[in-house]
Amino acid sequence: MSIVISAMPKWRFDASQVIVPEDWDIRFINPSTEKELILACKEADYLLVPASTPEINANVLRNITHIKLIQSVGAGFDRIDTQTAATLKIPVANVPGQNAKSVAEFTIGLMIALQRQILVADWEIKAGRYGEIRKILFKQGLNEIEDSKIGLVGLGSIGQHVARILHSLGASVSYYDGRRQLPETEAQLQVSYKSLAALLADSDIVSLHVPLNDTTRGLIGQRQLELMSPGSFLINTARGEIVNQTALAQMLETGRIGGAAIDVFTPEPPESENPLLNLSPAARARLIVTPHIAGVTVGAMRKMLQASLENIARVINGQPPVNIVNR
Repeated sequence: MSIVISAMPKWRFDASQVIVPEDWDIRFINPSTEKELILACKEADYLLVPASTPEINANVLRNITHIKLIQSVGAGFDRIDTQTAATLKIPVANVPGQNAKSVAEFTIGLMIALQRQILVADWEIKAGRYGEIRKILFKQGLNEIEDSKIGLVGLGSIGQHVARILHSLGASVSYYDGRRQLPETEAQLQVSYKSLAALLADSDIVSLHVPLNDTTRGLIGQRQLELMSPGSFLINTARGEIVNQTALAQMLETGRIGGAAIDVFTPEPPESENPLLNLSPAARARLIVTPHIAGVTVGAMRKMLQASLENIARVINGQPPVNIVNR
């Protein structure tokens, strides 16, 4: 019987109505230390982990060389030392694209919430200031996606879904990516390529959709934020490490940008002293925060879990795994 260690909690399987094969010995863990993770994997054949936790570093990997596959339930694998895993001949796989539509839908929702000042209106009305906030919003002016210039940083599966929705809503869409798309793909999506600096300067909304790696860590810092046009919005549903949180907090305090919507922090969960959680009331009103939920709808989680279990089943049945990220 194959032993599968799952750092993905059982309630996620139950909530998504995903059933584990009866002939598997699956053991659910919640390790708080490297030692606990290593001990839990002592007799295991496979390791199933969420995309964001736990950290599987070189020390952990050197102690679990018997593992036949580390399967990430999601597209992300930045918490796994894939280079060391490759050296130790431990395959690491992910499930790309399974939650792309969910993240794209969430991103569009954040854009609308920021442009229409939905949360601010909600707070003010509940505080008894209906007339005041209505007058303020009318005088301020509320924009819509149609005719907005929206810049996407990253045009992978998620970015492409976002681009399609934005086009249907009448937006002008540009993108920056370390790897430019083919001309036919740009034409199909009706997007234009720009340098990062040009995209930041020209966009009403900038939305981040890049993976976390050595080239994207700290990609949006003080200098990049200062390039953004006054009153523009920043959305991050990718990874917290991509944005300098201190610099973003400063920009929100000064009102240099119109606002931001952040679904991801570094670290997660955010610490109490995180600068984005210690803003003045005025700056706080410019920020929407959510707990890394853009891609974890019931439907998306079901797809990711099922694809992950199917990949483990491939190896159990003597087939090579798919979507290996550390060849």
